[in-house]
Amino acid sequence: MALVKISGLVGNFREDTKVTSVQAYNTGRARVDTKKQVYFRVGNRPVTMKDIEGIELTDGDQATVVGQDTRGGLKAILIRNDTIDMIYGYSTAYLLMWAIILTVIGVATVGILIGFIVLPLAAFLFYKAYQHKQAYQLMQDIRG
Repeated sequence: MALVKISGLVGNFREDTKVTSVQAYNTGRARVDTKKQVYFRVGNRPVTMKDIEGIELTDGDQATVVGQDTRGGLKAILIRNDTIDMIYGYSTAYLLMWAIILTVIGVATVGILIGFIVLPLAAFLFYKAYQHKQAYQLMQDIRG
């Protein structure tokens, strides 16, 4: 799927946090996990991004977004707040590192059939790393 880039003023910014709790019965402690998702508009295009931490973006900021075009708007891969010159999103190296680790684990465990589950996950992470590399290149093209 082709990547799309848009720039403009941010409007209708809101942040959503989903909280899930998992009880560990033997220790008596509870583990709480949170997932953040942001919603906003750039120009007149709705933008969403999942699993983002510590984003500094508010209404009226100038932003550049690179992501996948969906019927409901743009699913962001990278967001740059042009007002403070900060980029938000996973790094290519981080995704590539996990893809390599999963490939090694998958090859090592293919004899006990676990590798057939892990290797497709590694392939997916290689694809995501390639997609993020393209997104960073597109982000640089915007800056000129």
